[in-house]
Amino acid sequence: MTKPFMPWAVLLIGLAATVRAESVAHPAVVIAPVVDVWSAPSDDPAQLTDDKRETQLLFQEKVLIHESSGNWVRIEAVLQPEFTHHNHWEGYPGWIQNRFLWQPAKSGDFRASLLDAARQMRGTDYLWGGLAVGRGLDCSGLVHLAYRVNGLKIPRDAHEQWMKAAKIKRADLLPGDLVFSAKLDNPTHITHVALYAGNGMLIEAPQTGMQVRDISFLEKFGQPLNAVQSGQTVGERVIYFGRYL
Repeated sequence: MTKPFMPWAVLLIGLAATVRAESVAHPAVVIAPVVDVWSAPSDDPAQLTDDKRETQLLFQEKVLIHESSGNWVRIEAVLQPEFTHHNHWEGYPGWIQNRFLWQPAKSGDFRASLLDAARQMRGTDYLWGGLAVGRGLDCSGLVHLAYRVNGLKIPRDAHEQWMKAAKIKRADLLPGDLVFSAKLDNPTHITHVALYAGNGMLIEAPQTGMQVRDISFLEKFGQPLNAVQSGQTVGERVIYFGRYL
């Protein structure tokens, strides 16, 4: 499959060179529904008062990162032109927490970029139906969002993701492919999906009360990955493998 082209990244880099040639800016994408932009970074919520809010960013809005400080980054919201802060036209400036942003992989490797996006969401609480870093994600929401910020549209829910995916053998599994599972009493209906991260590892949003995490296939299902074939019963689950890339 042809790798999705992300022209916005080229556009943003061009804007960075035009607007602020003296700095090295890095393009990034917002992965939360709404993010407040502040005049200065602070890890003390009491300091983040309404008068310190500069603007807000929306999901999948593109920004440029100019510098970082701890858990914060100074950004430029290039889709929100502004003049007053520095007496020249630029994207709206301010600070946000870096956990609300995802940066494309510098290598240009789409599979690596996909996994980078998923890893950025580690530590997010599980939330049934969730599709928001900072609030919560479910298993298919994690997968959908990791693909979506990379420019690839796939179905929202796990069973539909399985329906549209190319069916592959375990021996053909590559990082960025998907590991699906179904319950024994209904083996044709997928109820869970995880991203394969390579070397027998998964990235998943497991269940209520837990967070997005890395976990080995062995720890998750009780058998080593290299001993399992697609359609095989492992414990109380039936395992399948799929691909979009």
